[in-house]
Amino acid sequence: MLVTGGVGSLIRLFDSPSCRPCTPTDTDHKTFSFSTTIGKVKIPDFDKETERKQREVGKLNVEKDDAAPKPVKKVGKLSNPFEKQGQSAGSAPARKGPGKISSRFGNKFGGSGLQNDGGSEILKSSMTESRRAVRGPSRRAPSSNPVKNLESRKDVSKDYRAASEMKEMTDDFIKDYLGPGLSKAADLDRIASPRPSPTPAAGKKNSLTNNKGFANEAVDALRATEDYTKIKLNKGHTQKAVKEVAGGKEQLQETLLVQIKGKQSMQTRLVAPHFSSLNSYECFLLITPKTLFQFNGKHASVLKKSKGTELVTAITMAKEFKCMADKATVLEQVRGSYLLRQFNKHLQINNENEQVSEKQTDDEEYEKEQNSANVGYVLDEEGKNFTMVPELSGKRLKQSRLKDSNIYCFDYGVEVYVWIGRAADRSARKNAMIAGRQIWDSKQRPSWGIFQRIAGGLEHSLFREKFKDWPDANAVNVLTVKNPCAPKKDKITFVDMEPCDGEQMRTPLPENPPGLVLEMTDVGRGLGLPTDLSQDIFGHDVETTSVEMWRITDSSYEEYPQELYGQFYSGESFIIRWAYRVMQGGKKQDHDTGRDRAAFFFWQGADCTIKEKGKSAFLTVRVDSERAPQVQLDQSTEPPAFLQIFNGSMVTYKGKISDDRSDKRRRLFLYRGETEKEGSLTELDEISCTSLRSRGSFIIQDGESLLYVWHGCKSRAHTVAGAFRAANTLADQPRSEGERPAVVEVQEGSESKEFWKCFVGGKISYFNLMDDERKYAKSLRLFNLYEDKKQFVYKEIEYSCRYPKVAAPYPFLQSDLYSAEQPALFILDALYTVYVWVGWWPSHTPDGEVLAHTGSAETDFVERYKLTLQTALAYSELDTKEKPDMVVVNAGAEPTEFKCLFPWWKDQEDIPGGKPGPTPLDEELKKFLQTEFTLKELQAKPPPIGCDPLRLEQYLSNTEFKAIFKMSKKEFLNLQAWKQRKLKQQHDLF
Repeated sequence: MLVTGGVGSLIRLFDSPSCRPCTPTDTDHKTFSFSTTIGKVKIPDFDKETERKQREVGKLNVEKDDAAPKPVKKVGKLSNPFEKQGQSAGSAPARKGPGKISSRFGNKFGGSGLQNDGGSEILKSSMTESRRAVRGPSRRAPSSNPVKNLESRKDVSKDYRAASEMKEMTDDFIKDYLGPGLSKAADLDRIASPRPSPTPAAGKKNSLTNNKGFANEAVDALRATEDYTKIKLNKGHTQKAVKEVAGGKEQLQETLLVQIKGKQSMQTRLVAPHFSSLNSYECFLLITPKTLFQFNGKHASVLKKSKGTELVTAITMAKEFKCMADKATVLEQVRGSYLLRQFNKHLQINNENEQVSEKQTDDEEYEKEQNSANVGYVLDEEGKNFTMVPELSGKRLKQSRLKDSNIYCFDYGVEVYVWIGRAADRSARKNAMIAGRQIWDSKQRPSWGIFQRIAGGLEHSLFREKFKDWPDANAVNVLTVKNPCAPKKDKITFVDMEPCDGEQMRTPLPENPPGLVLEMTDVGRGLGLPTDLSQDIFGHDVETTSVEMWRITDSSYEEYPQELYGQFYSGESFIIRWAYRVMQGGKKQDHDTGRDRAAFFFWQGADCTIKEKGKSAFLTVRVDSERAPQVQLDQSTEPPAFLQIFNGSMVTYKGKISDDRSDKRRRLFLYRGETEKEGSLTELDEISCTSLRSRGSFIIQDGESLLYVWHGCKSRAHTVAGAFRAANTLADQPRSEGERPAVVEVQEGSESKEFWKCFVGGKISYFNLMDDERKYAKSLRLFNLYEDKKQFVYKEIEYSCRYPKVAAPYPFLQSDLYSAEQPALFILDALYTVYVWVGWWPSHTPDGEVLAHTGSAETDFVERYKLTLQTALAYSELDTKEKPDMVVVNAGAEPTEFKCLFPWWKDQEDIPGGKPGPTPLDEELKKFLQTEFTLKELQAKPPPIGCDPLRLEQYLSNTEFKAIFKMSKKEFLNLQAWKQRKLKQQHDLF
């Protein structure tokens, strides 16, 4: 048994099973000794004969008797640690016995060692037998694991004892080995006291206090009585500091309801997260960990809504208040019953039928009341208490009043903030929250209030809004370096936007559209570019070498049969690999690699889901092992370079390839294309007479035996030839049974009865141009008008397949209008009529989120609408030859003649109805010139076109104005702004 490690190891030694007390005998008196060099305890063996005799007399086996007292633990005693020094002074008698501790243990405690005084215990042979066996050295290599090495060490304690047990064992040790005179703490103090002169007075005994004994640390350790198992350590702070931090604990709820109210000095204040806090005249923000709502009351002003939008942007960008929402859900009170369904999840409500309050309070009075209640404090020089500063109270402060070296506390009623400057004293920061908490606790405040520590430079939007001039945290600061030598410029003045230049809009587009550019080479329409020396253009030819197709399946892609190349489906996605060569002067143009070029197109049908479209893009990357260019194509928007790959045989069917078409024996196709090689057929949804267009050519499939090619009365020659060629290509497609169907051409106006039987409902009235003697020898033109950087501009929608000197009958699609950002404004030049198409206000995003438009947005749109009408008028007046009609149409209320300007049209169900039909442009312009309206007209939502929503009362006649407000317009304008607003709100003119 190894004894190293001081007193603790010694205590464990005597508590071990090998040192338990035994019954002493005269015949078997054994001793134990300690090695003076390594501290080993050697226990001599009992001989077997002696052990047998003891068992016979029953001296080793002690009967268990509950009534008998337990044997007292007896251990060997240490000699007087001051034996050598005490011999000269006669201070302590020497102890008997051969056992000694004369090395490290003796040196540590100042004694000569451990001795047996003749009263040693007789150890139990049953316990010592296993310890007598001499074990040879282990053959196992020492482990390299430091944890295992530590566990294998016998000199390291692995037991943890309670403080009471440790104290008892320590007292026993002091009493048994250091003598009864050292059992008290006072004696330990004498041991630790400095010794006197080494030469004592003659005839006097040297006491223990005169000997150099224990070190002061050892005495303190022996005298300690703390229970370390009950002590908890705190990381980074003392217990006192932790209490101080706990005393200034922050308070911030997860659900916050913020009210935006005011006019000149907009107040952003925290209110109770209860439904009763909402008001129809204010704007509110509801902040939760996952969602963010902006509620706009139906009477809320534009300024309040704008301020709410600014706060929403700040919160979502910086993720303030632990709100992880990427954008806010805007709730307009006028939108209806969805309000309760949205707010009930986060706001407390007393009654499900509770309505938003209509009580109105004056904004200016509210601003004065809130600002007067503000209280500002600054931490004193000692850094312990906050002192109220009059200059920081009773008003709205500027950011410049905050100094980085100070610590402030701002009391806003239900909001208390402790602002700590960047250069503030670190020692004072510890007490700032304690003092701030005292301010918070000095008043009775609600549980939903905020008590928070704000670090300088990390302020959130709710705190920044308490100051006048706090800069926008999301603004980008741009440093502008002025050139001192540059001439001085006049001040920039903003003027009203002007209509677009009609003459510039009539400038014709280039004859050839932009070609397809692949690998920095313009392949044009898929055949190359001609040489034009006048413009320094050296042409080249493009030759198709091969075409491959794959169809996107549910999980992967599969090769498409070669005999079906060119056949597409609106519910499918396809991958097309086009291999080509670029040749210059009849020779192959070898660039860097000298290889044949390739391009991958992933074609997506109009009826594909978003998931299927994404899958086609992903699988295209897998197919493209050559890292060739990849081009995305949507149905009916293919460029000429793609159409010429199939040499005019491209057909797009409705649905999926797996659909059952056994009952679909009749089909209707529309032909599109300006050249034969770029022609294509598209299957239409309805086989009805209303799908026919007088400027186009259609193919009607009547069963498996007949194909009608119907040509409109205004169909151009290239369209007639291309449609007939496409019909023959369709008839030549492989069939499972039956013969090749016959192809019959039909002119509009000369159809047979058998022909009309192919249509659902037979022959019905449809819009046609048979009675129109005018020629349609030009292509339509489409312009999108919008505002860009405070300027009203236009953008012409180009037809990618236009061909020089060829009139395209239907170059545009319905999606060109409806896919634009709404509300959109378009001008469509239909040769003899100029249309102004007006979009709609969407109520939801494509993801289903609620949208809302503010009063300022309505005002801006009305201004753009007015400029669009003026632009359309100027554009039309330049055509002095045709003198086209000018008509305004609204989305969802388009007339039939307008719909027939597009190859196909499908009414949209999500467009709000109730809009007026086509209106002459002159009548719409007159609305902007009207200066007087009745009270009922001005109370309509939205107000009449051309009216300023902030000055609706000025559009009343003088007589009606005086009857309503009991004063003249001049007297009304002399009133204070808040009084004017109050009167207007009483009559719903705000």
